[in-house]
Amino acid sequence: MTDQPEKTGREGREDFRVDLAISLRYKIAGKNEMGAYTLTPFLRGIGVNFSGGGGAFKIAKDIPAKTLIYLEMYFPFDKYPVSAVAEVIRTKPDTLKGKSVLLCITKYLLISATIQDKMVAFIIGEGARPKKTE
Repeated sequence: MTDQPEKTGREGREDFRVDLAISLRYKIAGKNEMGAYTLTPFLRGIGVNFSGGGGAFKIAKDIPAKTLIYLEMYFPFDKYPVSAVAEVIRTKPDTLKGKSVLLCITKYLLISATIQDKMVAFIIGEGARPKKTE
């Protein structure tokens, strides 16, 4: 036990994160009456923040916490999308180009270790670049 205060929000995150606007698409998983998972057709979102352990993206409709989703994220380091199964941690109100949307925050549950390493290397490289000042 330590006497240090519990870290929350950005302070509590262990993964290096980068803000990056990329397109993504996702399917929402749900159980049918037989107990098998089924997936919705692809929906689209805009990724805004990523780490090796999860990401945040803007969506039009709410997805409940603990829902499983299949993600395809289009990072600039590859012509193929990065695929992952993720769990929704929460959604919260946000805006996109002045319109009300939701920010969906996820953690990856299943992702190729090789692709995840490539993604983390890209994220660290992007985070190390000097920010443009206007």
